Amino acid sequence: MDWYSWLSKTNLELALVHEYALAFVRNELQREDLAYFNHEFLQSIGISVAKHRLEILKLARKEERGRMTNGLSRLVMAMYKTKRVIAKNVMAKWGFSKNSELSPYRNQWNGALKRLNGVSKSIKILKRVVALVGTSCGQGL
Repeated sequence: MDWYSWLSKTNLELALVHEYALAFVRNELQREDLAYFNHEFLQSIGISVAKHRLEILKLARKEERGRMTNGLSRLVMAMYKTKRVIAKNVMAKWGFSKNSELSPYRNQWNGALKRLNGVSKSIKILKRVVALVGTSCGQGL
């Protein structure tokens, strides 16, 4: 790959473009390696100025986005769009909306919880009665 012409697309000075292009060639980098560019990697090959690394990373991301529109990524994007369209149509058909509010838990289950608490109190009372009856019957024998 012609790293000099690629790096010329950045806002870096031509002397720096030449220096960084030589660093890329010395490290035998290829176009496929753009996906793995990050600050640490660029710093390890000799690009010490953070602003320069940012410029190179912006260009690399732009290049990768352009390459992603081919092949498998098109299939993935088509699947994602299909999923959104289906979800949108299902939501519209069954009357769901993004802003529909859920009923509060307290109002929804308040009566059921009261009945349940009433039953558990009744069970406790029955257990006490059975215990009292059982002990009094046992004492009389």
